Amino acid sequence: MMELLLIGVLLVAGAMASPWLLARWVGRLPYAPECPHCQTVTVTGRRRAHGPLDRVYEALTETAVRTCTRCGWAGRMRWRLAPERVGGRR
Repeated sequence: MMELLLIGVLLVAGAMASPWLLARWVGRLPYAPECPHCQTVTVTGRRRAHGPLDRVYEALTETAVRTCTRCGWAGRMRWRLAPERVGGRR
């Protein structure tokens, strides 16, 4: 009985900690499209998802895989939201 209670507490603690961990991981990613090392514009280095689990993971994380042609840096980046729309577009 005590083991079942311990497992339940661990599951609840894991469920409560997962949003914080995800926010911390995404918060540490550099902003796209500028390379964090040499400040040049990076290009899309998108790799294909091999299975349904990869596609779900890619849709949930929503980070761009980018590469720098100048210094060779490659990694995931996050997009910064624009403070206002360009040219009156909606």
